[in-house]
This record gives sequence, structure tokens and C-alpha cells, in this order.
Amino acid sequence: MIKKNKQTIGILGGGQLGQMLSNAAIELGYNTHIYSPDKNSPAFKNSTYQTIGKFEDQKNIDEFINNVDLVTIEFENIPLSTIEYISKLKPIYPPPHAIRISQDRLLEKNFFIENKINTNSYMNVESLEDLSRWNFDKKSVLKIRKFGYDGKGQKIISSYEEAKSAFISFKNYPCLIEEFIEYTKEVSTISARDVHGNVYSYNPSENIHKNHILDRSFAPALINEKLDMELKKISSKMISQLEYIGILSIEFFVRINQQTNQEELIVNEIAPRVHNSGHWTLDGADVSQFTQHIKAIIGTEISEPQLIFITEMYNIIGDDIYHWSNIKSTENKKIYIYGKDEPRKGRKMGHVNFISRN
Repeated sequence: MIKKNKQTIGILGGGQLGQMLSNAAIELGYNTHIYSPDKNSPAFKNSTYQTIGKFEDQKNIDEFINNVDLVTIEFENIPLSTIEYISKLKPIYPPPHAIRISQDRLLEKNFFIENKINTNSYMNVESLEDLSRWNFDKKSVLKIRKFGYDGKGQKIISSYEEAKSAFISFKNYPCLIEEFIEYTKEVSTISARDVHGNVYSYNPSENIHKNHILDRSFAPALINEKLDMELKKISSKMISQLEYIGILSIEFFVRINQQTNQEELIVNEIAPRVHNSGHWTLDGADVSQFTQHIKAIIGTEISEPQLIFITEMYNIIGDDIYHWSNIKSTENKKIYIYGKDEPRKGRKMGHVNFISRN
């Protein structure tokens, strides 16, 4: 067993989010223990302790649990059985029920409806018979219910035949079919709730995607005060209803209501963790999303984050790393390189925060 004289935070997942969570925890005076199946996990380089093992590996999970004081996650697609097993032995944040909802698009959409939060129309699809009941008069999106991210496992469709082909290509895996949203903007919120029940949100960001992968985030989003207040109100409602602890990211679409001709918000999805669209907080806010998350789960009362700089976050994707790895940060340009072993198409290799100090 590892000997330690201060609290150790266990982090499931070894990617860049785990890396930045680990950095924040260590800066706050805690040890970190990264658990990841990938021996080349970038988070290993910045953590106090490391374990290489599959998330289903009972022996390694038991040893990991015995050497940490509490556990958090850096991504949501960890076997729920592992999450629930850990929760019986050590505190784990966010709570298992929130992770379970976020892992399944159907449960996620049902949660929105149950809490009277505006979302697009949808239907569960587990067979071609289910699929035939959908109205294909308008453009739609077919998405696998679990394990999809960055556009993987989803397809835009305009007819039953296209939907049938997509469903078969997804190997008849349970899916969700939903109304395609013609939006004017995509925005997201990063909110936090601590063990004392304090809830705060960062300024919403506006997000631009390329090939289904986040390309840029601008904070604060250029939206009117009414939308800004509504975003924070909805986010506060969701995080409280989930009895959530830690950072919760929520993605919204802004669209024009055809009847009122007014802007309205449509919630798209949640992520029970720190998020790519919140990387701007490393330089644009007085407390980063990573530090806020660690404070929330460790039992410290969190404070309301303040915007200190208008910030544009740019993702370094794939071979783009060869350009940015030779450039140094400046006062107005902060470069974060994750240290992944090799660039691949669509792989996030780092990001840059461009800061406006005017």
C-alpha cells in the first residue's frame, strides 16, 4: 500500500482532462492517483501515483480504491458497474446516478422532459419497426444511445431509407432519433456545485465545431442578457436536481422560434465532467474549471467565478501539433500541449487560449 500523509484524489481516466485535473489538485496541495488502461496516458506525467489497468479489472480497481481518499472521473464512458462498485467503498464524484443518465441519450432526454427543460423531439429506436414510426418529413439525426462522442455514432438523415441504412451500420445498437435543430448559435455552460449546495456558473461560451469536433470557444458568448440569465437558471436547476457535486457541462442550441420569431434555448446534452468548452477558464477566469471541480469534490466551499479576460480557445487537432509545438506562449497567447504520443486525425493534441486584455 502507498504511504501518504495528505489526501489523495483518484482520477479515472488518463487523458488531457485528467492531466489538468491532476495539475489543479497538486497545486491545491493534494496527491493524485491516475487510473487508466493506456500506458501512454498523458495524465501519468503530472500525477503523484499511477495505475495501468482496465476499468473492469477487479484486482487493480481494489488496489486503486485502497490508495485514494475519494474518486472523480475525467470522462463519462466508464463501465457503470465499476462506478457503482467504487461508490460503495469510497466517495465518488459526480454521483453514479448522474453518470448513468449522461451515458445514455434516452435517459438524458427523459431527464430534460421530466424537469420541464426545453429540448428537441425524439424517440427511442431499438428496431426497424421503431424507426418506421418516426415522421421523416423533416431532417433528423440518428444517434447511438451510448458511447458516442465528437460526432461518432451519429448520422444526419432525411428519409426512412437513410435511417434504416444508418441503423444497420450501427449494428442495430439502441439509438435515439431526434429532430435536427437549425440553430443560430451553439452555446455551453460550465457549472459547479459543492457538497454544501453552493451553485455557480461561468459565463456561457459560444462554440464552433468542425467535422463534429470543437474547433473554437469564445467566452463570453455574444448573447443578450435574457438568454444569459436563462442559461444560468436552467444550468442551476439541472445541477441541483441531479444532486450533483463537481463540474457539469451543458450544451445548448439557440434557435429562432418560428411562431414568436424570438430566440429560444434548446438543451442538447450534458457532460458530467470538466469540458473542452471550458478550457478558456484556465486564463480567462479567476478560477479554472479544474480548480473549481477539485474544490467542489474535496469539500471546500466554492466561490462564484469571475471573468477576467475575454478569451478565445482554439483546439490543436491532429497534425496541427507540428506547428504549435514550436511556438512559445506569450502574455496574450497561452499554449497547452498535452504530450500525447502521436497525432491522429481528429485527435485533440492541445489548445491555445487567446486573451484580450483591452
